Amino acid sequence: MLLDRYKGESAPIAPGHHTIEVNTSFRSLEPLSPADVVIRVDGSIVDSIEVERTVPGAFSASETFDVGTDLGSPVSLDYAENAPFPFTGKINTVKVELANPDARHFLPLPSPSFD
Repeated sequence: MLLDRYKGESAPIAPGHHTIEVNTSFRSLEPLSPADVVIRVDGSIVDSIEVERTVPGAFSASETFDVGTDLGSPVSLDYAENAPFPFTGKINTVKVELANPDARHFLPLPSPSFD
């Protein structure tokens, strides 16, 4: 599968406590379906992106779910040379929600049974 990258931008966020939300809405339950991504800062939409083809799983074996650093490939090639991208601020809370439990293509597939 070829990797397509999409880029969203906002104005710089002022220092201080903020709530950053990324909402991904799949248009279909089929793997590789398109999705809409909305980015909010403190409840206000700062960008929205149409993704033409999504990844058929939450994470791959070569990627990680990192908070405060990125040990896998960069989200943007604009700063790839700065890996592992350490965040020097304070992260109070990280919350991941699956808003649509019927979006089964986003969840890992069940393990096969070897009875």
